[in-house]
Amino acid sequence: MAQEETTISNPTQTQSTPKKSRTEGRICGFLKLAPTVTLLNFLSYLFAALFTVCFFVFLNASQGFVLGQILKVPETELGTYAGSLTFYDELFSLVFVWLWGLASDFIGRRTVYSLSYILMALGLFIFTYAQNVYPQLLIFRIIFASGGSAASSMLTAVLADYAGDEDRGKVSAIVGMMTGCGALVALFVFLRIPSTTADPVAGLRKAYFIVGGISAVVGVVLFFTLRRSYGKAMELENQEVKRAKSVNGAADASSGSGIANSTTGLLSSGTTGSSQSLPKRRPVWVVALEGIKAARDPVILVGYIGGFLARADSVLVTTFIPLWVYKFYISRGLCSARNPSEPDIAETCRQAYVLSSTLSGVCQTMTLVGAPFFGILGDKVYRPLSVFIASLFGFIGYIMIYSIDDPTSKIMYLAVSLVGIGEIGLIVGSLSLVTAKYVPADIRGSVAGVYSTFGAVGILITSKLGGSLFDSWVETAPFFLMFIARVVALPIIIFVIVKDVLDLIKERRGKQPYSVAESGENGGPAAVNSAGESQDEVTAVGDSHTQNETLLVALKNRFLAKSKVLGTTHEE
Repeated sequence: MAQEETTISNPTQTQSTPKKSRTEGRICGFLKLAPTVTLLNFLSYLFAALFTVCFFVFLNASQGFVLGQILKVPETELGTYAGSLTFYDELFSLVFVWLWGLASDFIGRRTVYSLSYILMALGLFIFTYAQNVYPQLLIFRIIFASGGSAASSMLTAVLADYAGDEDRGKVSAIVGMMTGCGALVALFVFLRIPSTTADPVAGLRKAYFIVGGISAVVGVVLFFTLRRSYGKAMELENQEVKRAKSVNGAADASSGSGIANSTTGLLSSGTTGSSQSLPKRRPVWVVALEGIKAARDPVILVGYIGGFLARADSVLVTTFIPLWVYKFYISRGLCSARNPSEPDIAETCRQAYVLSSTLSGVCQTMTLVGAPFFGILGDKVYRPLSVFIASLFGFIGYIMIYSIDDPTSKIMYLAVSLVGIGEIGLIVGSLSLVTAKYVPADIRGSVAGVYSTFGAVGILITSKLGGSLFDSWVETAPFFLMFIARVVALPIIIFVIVKDVLDLIKERRGKQPYSVAESGENGGPAAVNSAGESQDEVTAVGDSHTQNETLLVALKNRFLAKSKVLGTTHEE
């Protein structure tokens, strides 16, 4: 994609460039990416997104069979061992998703993403050869988790680098759909491989070797197809930031524009368009703290909260719905199974297996259906609003499930549908917030790591606390837990939205355009922006739009204007 030249005019000379057409620089005419990203880069990223979740689902779903059929763990202890391994996995990932994101800010996303699949491949190759649960199987699981945490962090960081800001919602939706498809591939393709062999142990090892081999191939493919020139890409972004700062009055860009700069603290130590073409490498601990300090920006905080809720949702759907259904059938003597953790539960409690699979399938189907809706919604309106709407879906869905005594009730289909829609809405919405272009390029990995850490915390809390409440209180307690989580989260999201609405109303009354433009100094000609428009022209358009737009559209444009001024403008 060709990069257009932008000229800052002076009192004696003004040069403008032609305006871009709406389809210029877009994939298939509708999807806008960053200028340094090719179609091959983007397709390889979607390829990686498909398998990131696919391998997670495969290992979690087949781990019980490894415990029962290879290590001969007693049926009464399967649940305890499986839960403990998952807990230690997430405890390890809690730290490493952040560290891998931080590493990508220094060595590049391509290197970390490729290495993640090689590590997952190694873990898969050796997983079925453990001789005991502790320490061997735990070590093998942690090897896999080290790669999985890197892949999870890069899923977010690469999205931040690749997506054009005005189409970030659509790109996030496509990524969400690919991860959903990856889960289906694991369930309906990879998990069926063991049944092709008469010997169950040989079948498991065959499946793990095939999946491990695919993971290794993915790692090699990514190394040669993801964007390579990370440093050059950052240099381009820094030049664009410098150009945006020059156009908009440098030091007065936030205070004189009418935009409440809630990200000043975040950006002051990041990529701010200094005189250097590349930012000086700061100490690792400084960059690491930037990911945490980014939460001072209310919008980033909403993104972090959305990541927490979305990952917690995934645990409830895949873990506690099947457990509840199996326990319901077993407690009423409707099947011959004695324990929901039995490895052959699909045969000994067939009706429960069919129902739980159907409910989970309905939920996952609604995530695929809801992804494009929330992607388009995020690009059409103010993005935090999409997170609010998604949270409402989950709020209603979870209180419905908690109030249901019989999981075979038809109302369960409506409840899990609402949960599925809410889950994908949170994924798409939160991703579009934490990957926005106002996050400086040199700390995006750190921000992505903290975002993934919030997700890991959500999984830990839901799996441990939810599991304890499931056993000690009532089977629907984990769903009530997520209802309470939304009771806490919704007021925070509402506060952020209301604050931006009040700021916008204040700007309108003060007739300050959110498009951020100043005339040339000392009566000289106005500067020219990257679209070939003079500053005075942009100001006039901003004034007109500010007065005539609906509140939702004005909020959206104000949000994008903030990204253009505080972050980068290279996709414009």
